Amino acid sequence: MTVAIPLIDPTDQAAFTIDWSDVVGGASMGAVLHTVPPPLTKISESSDTPNKLSTVKVSGAIHGGMYLIDGLTTLSNGETINRQFPLRCFNG
Repeated sequence: MTVAIPLIDPTDQAAFTIDWSDVVGGASMGAVLHTVPPPLTKISESSDTPNKLSTVKVSGAIHGGMYLIDGLTTLSNGETINRQFPLRCFNG
């Protein structure tokens, strides 16, 4: 399986949408809480729970940096799911 890692420029304020359907399966998901590592700043976040998607908007990346954004949600079956999503900063 090939995973595309989103790229961000150091000057960007960029929103990234994350598809949770592969881990949620037939359960419903609750709102997603995103945590970003420094020096990133979380500008906003939202959850589209019926479509099993979440979006996080970030800024503050440094050229050459690789970051893991954490996402945490609770499913209707009581399971808590925590995933990490990579993000890379490159100004070429």
